[in-house]
Amino acid sequence: MTVSISQAWLAQQCQLIPGATRGVLVLALAEGRSLGPVAHWPAESGGNTDLAAAASAAVTRRSVVVQERVPGVSSPLAHSRIAVPISRGAHVLGAVAVDVTDAKESEVQVAVELLRLGTVWLELLGQSEAAKAPLVTALELVGVALANPPFRAAATAVATELATRLDLERVSVGFLRRGQMRVEALSHSARFDDKANLMRDVGLAMDEAADQDATVAHPSPADAPPRITHAHEQLARRHGATAVCTTPIVEGDRVVGAITFERGQQASFDTETLHFCEGLTSVVGPVLAVQRAAGARLLERGREFVRTHAERLIGTHQTTLRVAAAAALGILLVLALAKGDFRITARATLEGRVQRAIVAGVEGYIAEANARAGDVVRRGQLLGRLDDRDLSLERTKWAGRRDQLQREYREALAMHDRIQVNILSAKLAQAAAQLRLLEENLTRLQLVAPFDGIVVSGDLSQLLGSPVQKGELLFQVAPLDGYRTILEVDERDIAYVKAGQSVELGLSALPGEPLSLTVERVTPVATAEDGRNFFRVEASLEHPAQSLRPGMEGVAKIQIDRHRLLWIWTRRMFDWLRLWTWTWWL
Repeated sequence: MTVSISQAWLAQQCQLIPGATRGVLVLALAEGRSLGPVAHWPAESGGNTDLAAAASAAVTRRSVVVQERVPGVSSPLAHSRIAVPISRGAHVLGAVAVDVTDAKESEVQVAVELLRLGTVWLELLGQSEAAKAPLVTALELVGVALANPPFRAAATAVATELATRLDLERVSVGFLRRGQMRVEALSHSARFDDKANLMRDVGLAMDEAADQDATVAHPSPADAPPRITHAHEQLARRHGATAVCTTPIVEGDRVVGAITFERGQQASFDTETLHFCEGLTSVVGPVLAVQRAAGARLLERGREFVRTHAERLIGTHQTTLRVAAAAALGILLVLALAKGDFRITARATLEGRVQRAIVAGVEGYIAEANARAGDVVRRGQLLGRLDDRDLSLERTKWAGRRDQLQREYREALAMHDRIQVNILSAKLAQAAAQLRLLEENLTRLQLVAPFDGIVVSGDLSQLLGSPVQKGELLFQVAPLDGYRTILEVDERDIAYVKAGQSVELGLSALPGEPLSLTVERVTPVATAEDGRNFFRVEASLEHPAQSLRPGMEGVAKIQIDRHRLLWIWTRRMFDWLRLWTWTWWL
């Protein structure tokens, strides 16, 4: 490709991009040569090493590079540096980089698309000089579209420019709206009635071309493939055109619009002219589609999104997707209509209904340990014993003291010493009381089970000889025939729980033996633990099993009522949504 062609292409491309200030084209002019700048814009600028670096980055990454530069002292406006690679098949031939001043995001995207299209045109320019005129025309039409926002003004300007350059009677631009082609712009007409007969006939001709996904002309060229042209014949007959041609606008793999060309007194469209119209439409059409989408209202964008995905869903090649959608719809209907058991899940802990604490009655030392936590004991069974040596000595001392006082008391009686009798009588009473206290304390040294049950806590086997304080907890015993279950119900679900509701309990130790319970009491005070709030709910066992032990944990399910399955599975989400809405409601 000659330098003059490269320079002309870069100049044309930069002039079409709004806000473009500089540009550089980097290519390998010969096979095996390294990349280098072959054109600059403006031509006298030269250098542009920063742009060349961006172009090299696009070549290395094999993708579009967009670099944002914030305003500075030397450049008071924000800049966007855009670089697009130029490729032929799997080979990257070079890249073009453009510096755009104060560009919005939508304008950057338009510039990227324009540069991508320009790389295709550059390839065609390099292959044939004869393609220069049509491509320049297409570039100029794109420039016209970009220079006349919004969409309707741009489409009208493009239609008018096409009609003028090709010497046509009328050019119409239409796009799909609610499944039908609607005329959006008409050459030489800023306003028109879209319900007029002409607009309806033009729309039918566009639908005819869109349905066949091909260019349709009337009269058809001799070497053209057979097409249905009924709507085109009707348009020509009713509105005085000698020839009508419609080329579809394709976006991705679907038709989104069409351009209709009408001739007055000229000859019919030949094959070369049809190819020329198709080329112009393929270049200008996507640009108009982008402008239309950018200017659409939110409701229209949502409608277009739904329509596009609906078309994909019912497409002929989307069998798997259709089956999946039908299955999802069926499941949704079942969930919305069918009812199921609404149950609340809560953590559960098994406790003894009565739990007796065995404490040290006096200060002393541990002498024996006959039981530990987990042992099953009988009423009166010795669990442990405290050392009784100090108390036994004290009892012997007071017993001797009592005997001595009795002798002195008898002597005083014999001597009829009434005063001494009274004093000794009081001392004897004191000694007897002290002996009774010592006997009681000696009894308390024996730690016995108060009833048949299981030792819940306490193990003195490792503490023999250790001192204990009066009142210190040594054992806890719970009966084996009386249990209660504590359920930790989340505060979000407590409103559904009431006394009398049935509960099914699965214990971790007995997962295959579910137990039946009944809610007895709801504690009206919340408890905060592990980052969550819950209420304690007491439930009683209907048929206690012999294998149960206090302290067992599991999961309980409280039977509330029957509700629709969809409500059961989505209630938490809707409750959160209501709370969030109420929180932010002004």
